[in-house]
Amino acid sequence: MFDLVLRNGIIVDGTGAPSVKADIGIVDDRIEAVEELPAGVDAVRTLECSGLIVAPGFIDIHTHADIALLNSPEHLAKVMQGVTTEVFSNCGLGFAPVTDDGMRIQRHYIAGLFGDSEARKDKDTPRVDWSWRRVSDLLARYESAGIGTNVAYLIPHGAVRVSVMGMQERPATSEEIAAMERMVMEGMAEGAWGLSTGLWYAPMRSASREENVRLCKAAGFFATHQRDYGEGLFDATLESIQIAREAQVPVQIAHLQMNGAQNRGRASELLEILERARADGIDVTCDTYPYTAGSTFVQSLLPEQFVEGGPEALLRRLGRAEERKAIAEALNDGRDWSLYVLSGATSSANAGLEGLSFPEAAARRGLTVGEWICALLEEEQLRACFIHHAAHEENVRTILQWEHQMVGSDGLHLPGKCHPRLFGTFPRVLGRYVREERTLSLEQAIRKMSGAPAARLGLRRRGLLKVGYAADIVVFHPQQVQDRATFESPREYPEGIVHVLCNGVFVVEEGRPTKALPGRVLRR
Repeated sequence: MFDLVLRNGIIVDGTGAPSVKADIGIVDDRIEAVEELPAGVDAVRTLECSGLIVAPGFIDIHTHADIALLNSPEHLAKVMQGVTTEVFSNCGLGFAPVTDDGMRIQRHYIAGLFGDSEARKDKDTPRVDWSWRRVSDLLARYESAGIGTNVAYLIPHGAVRVSVMGMQERPATSEEIAAMERMVMEGMAEGAWGLSTGLWYAPMRSASREENVRLCKAAGFFATHQRDYGEGLFDATLESIQIAREAQVPVQIAHLQMNGAQNRGRASELLEILERARADGIDVTCDTYPYTAGSTFVQSLLPEQFVEGGPEALLRRLGRAEERKAIAEALNDGRDWSLYVLSGATSSANAGLEGLSFPEAAARRGLTVGEWICALLEEEQLRACFIHHAAHEENVRTILQWEHQMVGSDGLHLPGKCHPRLFGTFPRVLGRYVREERTLSLEQAIRKMSGAPAARLGLRRRGLLKVGYAADIVVFHPQQVQDRATFESPREYPEGIVHVLCNGVFVVEEGRPTKALPGRVLRR
């Protein structure tokens, strides 16, 4: 007897193979049949899926769901898109393994990326208990609290580095690298799947080649936010490849956007570099999101001399007139600030400016852009983010078509006007780039969202519709699936997602969330 039969669906199995019409039989949390089942087969429940696509649950290989899953474990922004597995931490930005001092720094410096986690509306109960320090402790939190999706964890380089060195902007000594290596290896032994780095961010940007190679080698796999995605993109990509070569490990290049006018139409050149590396034996792949704008936290825009010493030192500088003036002048550097839009601000001084470009927001306050950024950082206590419109649609399409690209949302769980990729990434690919523009076939897109990321990480019995595999499944209407989240109204759920099952349990049924918490921690 089956617990559930999905009858007469169009099966897209996640391998890239052509779709077929078949049934899926599920027992408990596993797929037990993918075939045309007899009409009278015994099942507790049967769902008619005629005309609907039945695919593996989507695996978001690039997320920042670390705190969101503790804060709101039903995780509706993702399950409503069909996502059943979240991969984090990414960009080297996260919170385990970490020392007491490292946690203090990370919470103050980067916690604005992760939304409101400080207190519930009644102000009595913390949303998140931050007392973990080890990877095993953090993973145990997800298991004890219950979560709406599966999780796979990457060790964040930033947490490890600030635990050993604080926010010092200098190369680590060999002894300091050895201390970081030990933390990485302990985290890997406790179930992590690799390392994430963020060489654009302080203080990781000060890491030497030796530090990067040794830590990546200790992890066995790394995903990297590269040192540059603008003028220095090609050099930064060569650096990522060289680190992978010297460490002899696979590398996943994170959110491979190409920013700036100088990179317009150059995606083919960049992919040629990646193909040459693969031909030379470097296991390099990438992930991207289907938008021409990125998003991160505001203090990342500051030159290194102003963030040296950590968040408290930065706030002290902002409180001193001469140093504040120097920061503002450094920011009034001639870049096109009209491409930068405020998001994730919560103070009374700035919340009403969300969605405005930096020049518009500064003008409302009667300040230069540099002066306003200083005020913003002080008033928000560093908890503010921005959206940067700098990439090009033709590059997005070209990279999306690369065989070794995967889909990752890079969604930030922010209050207010977050980037729409948090709510819209996966249905946007299916609606815009598969159905409307035919940039990808349906089978190609599903593979990039399921089978490919599962294989990339080595997730066992996940990512495909096969007998014996986990019953992580999404059912959607091919002519209706579409994102509804926009930059003006980013918190809209998509259309056309009918059912989502995680480990055989409905988290979305008939288009509505069930708020079930069947997710599991997937350990290496």
